[in-house]
Amino acid sequence: MGIGFGMIYANKRHLLGMDEMQRHIQYGAMALTLGVGLVVGVSYELLEDIKLITFEPEISHLILLMCLTYCIGIIVGNRRYQ
Repeated sequence: MGIGFGMIYANKRHLLGMDEMQRHIQYGAMALTLGVGLVVGVSYELLEDIKLITFEPEISHLILLMCLTYCIGIIVGNRRYQ
């Protein structure tokens, strides 16, 4: 648990060290990732509950999707402001 708080603190310090444009891009990518992760995560679990998918939902699938969404958000944000 201490490592998790350490990661949060390091991320906060990293964001505060960025300039305003980089911070804006990061916040946009983070917001997109949170939204996609929440909607897909809840939908993924519900699909299993109502037996539309036959396999057990794995957190690793959601983490991979969130990582890809974050990377895409950063790329799109950088392209938008260059």
